[in-house]
Amino acid sequence: MNRVILIGNGFDLAHGLKTKYEHFIDDFWNKKSELFQKAYYERKLISQNDRSYHSNKYQDNDIIINDIIYYSNVSFYPSSMKNGFERFLHTISAIDEKLAKKVKFVNQFLEQITNKKTLRNWVDVEEEYYLALNECLKDKKEDEKEDKIEQLNKEFLMIKTSLENYLKEQVANKIDKLTQIEQNINSDISLENFLKKPEFRELFETLYLNFNYTNTEKLYIQNNNLDKVIHIHGELDNSKNPIIFGYGDDIDEKYKLIEQQNDNRYLENIKSIKYLETRNYKKMLKFIDFGEYIIYIMGLSCGNSDRTLLNTLFEHKNCISIKVFYHQREDGTDDYSDVIRNISRNFTEKSLFRKIVVDKTLCVPLS
Repeated sequence: MNRVILIGNGFDLAHGLKTKYEHFIDDFWNKKSELFQKAYYERKLISQNDRSYHSNKYQDNDIIINDIIYYSNVSFYPSSMKNGFERFLHTISAIDEKLAKKVKFVNQFLEQITNKKTLRNWVDVEEEYYLALNECLKDKKEDEKEDKIEQLNKEFLMIKTSLENYLKEQVANKIDKLTQIEQNINSDISLENFLKKPEFRELFETLYLNFNYTNTEKLYIQNNNLDKVIHIHGELDNSKNPIIFGYGDDIDEKYKLIEQQNDNRYLENIKSIKYLETRNYKKMLKFIDFGEYIIYIMGLSCGNSDRTLLNTLFEHKNCISIKVFYHQREDGTDDYSDVIRNISRNFTEKSLFRKIVVDKTLCVPLS
């Protein structure tokens, strides 16, 4: 049999990389605080750059930083708050409290994800994009629809570009191989993991299917055999495998409404379409079509934003087992149940889900 190891953000986190969404958004606003302070003390607060779209909405004394936000009416957060945006507002208030009460976003998608404190994972941000995409469909006038989808994609691109730059800073830090992860990858495959005995118990090949943009899996590749690695969502600094950041659930009923728009801008960040820009998806299909395989899930939340791809992997006739290596928290709790619930949403055949997912008693922590 073969094996597919699904690598998600939790894999990078286990190695000490600060790649959570909350890490990114805090860093984003901390840098904006620094920019604000520098701009203020250099007396360069006012910029006249690119007011074309919003020129009728703002006053001459509004403040712009990097053409991303204007300052206009939001309440001030006290300095005891710890998230990056709240610290950003406190920085402004320390200089001039009146300015802290005059914040308004030009990038509405940035505002949406900044103010939604429940967002924890990148899959949550991708789902927010999908929600915003569907909101664009609700406008009654066609010209309003066109303006909104154009603006949303432009705003989403800014987040994507900022994320790339942030991750480049993170991967510059040296990371080391972890013994427990190495042991998990190389552990013997127990027959207890299968309801039906596999045709071949011997493990032939392993495919590392990496959902991250980083290359942390290279620490564990023997003989540097990178032909067995697929970065399904692209890689940092690789023009031949550009980053895919968007939504990937074309099974959803609402997706049909998006396709019916007959406007390609609505499909600009749909993963199932982006997959066709490289050979990665076809390579994955070729691997799973070859014969029986088991799946190891290492740090992947299995959320709906990857539902199309995960459904293909999970319900394939050759998939005979799915095993979760869960995250063990410091307080003794873990995320096994959360991941399993997410996995269930990727199955249309629920009886198959119950047959091939390995129960928790046979699973172990990732690291």
